Amino acid sequence: MQKILLSIFFLWLIVCSCHTTKQVQTIVKDSAVSSSPAVTLKPIDSSAILQQQLTDKMNSPLDFTTFYARAKASYDAPDAAGNATVYIKIKKDSIIWISITGPLNVEGARVLITPDSIKIMNKLDHTVQLSSITHLQQITKLPFSFSDFQDVIMGKAALPNNNVLFNIGKDSITVLSGNDVIKYMFAFTKKHFLLGQGNYKTQGPGPSTSANIFYNGYQQINNTWFSTSRVISVSGANTASIEVNFKEYYFNQPLDYMFTILKNYTIKYE
Repeated sequence: MQKILLSIFFLWLIVCSCHTTKQVQTIVKDSAVSSSPAVTLKPIDSSAILQQQLTDKMNSPLDFTTFYARAKASYDAPDAAGNATVYIKIKKDSIIWISITGPLNVEGARVLITPDSIKIMNKLDHTVQLSSITHLQQITKLPFSFSDFQDVIMGKAALPNNNVLFNIGKDSITVLSGNDVIKYMFAFTKKHFLLGQGNYKTQGPGPSTSANIFYNGYQQINNTWFSTSRVISVSGANTASIEVNFKEYYFNQPLDYMFTILKNYTIKYE
């Protein structure tokens, strides 16, 4: 049961994402043309403008203070398959709090992640695992820091400033990047730069892990676009698939992040 709960949780870290967007700027040409023969007007490179706009968006800080969501998740993994309700709370740059509830509204697990630690409470067998963020990286096979996980959950496609390739199509923009450890692929719509697909693939020795994510059902709340329907498949050492449908979500409201360890719980250190 613990392996099932942890599998659901780590899948959730990847798929639970919303997407903050900016409107694509309208390019307005100046109708006044100089009659001086010394002035040569260069053609406007619309592809370069789109690349710069998308790069600026990916490099801009996340614009929120807190985030809350409740979603229904349907999962299928070698160990088990079923349904769960997942609750997530984020305090920007400080806390990621997740609760997983199973049948009969029984909470099975609660997770608290900070920039340097992770606590996993298995409420079914009364145990708590205390680990560093490095242990989370080892389990997920992804070299993510706290800020990386926060970006993934919030739908921010953060990429390095170098080794980035843009492929601009008729209706979409694909961005490729990576290093010796992990490769990224993100596909955005040209309109509003909505994230439609993301792919993460680990590199290096040993078996690789690939997570392929599709984002659908976008809704706009204030100036934020939110994907209310997600599908993800994970292949490699840990094969699984999950569908997530959001039932409730909001931003910038007061939240609590309760994580009380009772005296009868066994504490494990990793």
